[in-house]
Amino acid sequence: MKLLNMIHKIFRLLVSIILVMAATGLQAESPENDDAERVITTLQDGLIQTMRQGQKAGYNGRLKLIAPVIQQTHDLAAIIRSVLGAHWAKLDADQQQAITQAFQANSIATYADRFDQYDGEQFKVIEQIQLPRGRVLVRSQLVRVDGNPVNFDYVMNRTSEGWRIINIVVDGVSDLALKRAEYSAVLQKNGIAALIDMLKQKTARIEQGHQ
Repeated sequence: MKLLNMIHKIFRLLVSIILVMAATGLQAESPENDDAERVITTLQDGLIQTMRQGQKAGYNGRLKLIAPVIQQTHDLAAIIRSVLGAHWAKLDADQQQAITQAFQANSIATYADRFDQYDGEQFKVIEQIQLPRGRVLVRSQLVRVDGNPVNFDYVMNRTSEGWRIINIVVDGVSDLALKRAEYSAVLQKNGIAALIDMLKQKTARIEQGHQ
């Protein structure tokens, strides 16, 4: 009888250990999933703050506000490598650095240019979907006062620094695909120097438009 009671106790102990391990495993996955959404929340909070500053801060003020947010939430270096595809490997180190810097400057300038006023918009995260290769898709909406939302789908990759955005799909249109088509046409026709110059000119036009 004592032996039977001991077996029951051991069995209950094993069940308890298994349940604790299972619960711990579930909890271990949640922070990782939450981290991806938290990155998007960081971006969107930064955009709302930039929009609220709007004309008061001016272009340069918005640029200072949004630059660290973009660098914290986007993997801009990975994005430009993906955009260039096979062309990237053909560039030397100086060319790779030059195109990366020009792309980063233009990306941040574009954010500061477009998110320039606040009319009561609010972002909200809709859902998170697991993608192949360990990536995730975070779906969200920009809800406007007129009731017509803009859909933002963020493709995210986990890096050594955490989750980072590697593509944004706005109302079904992939920003990565648009850039690939545009940049590839310039590369094939005029080469990397022309593409770097094009990005610098785009950034300069944005700056000149706010002077």
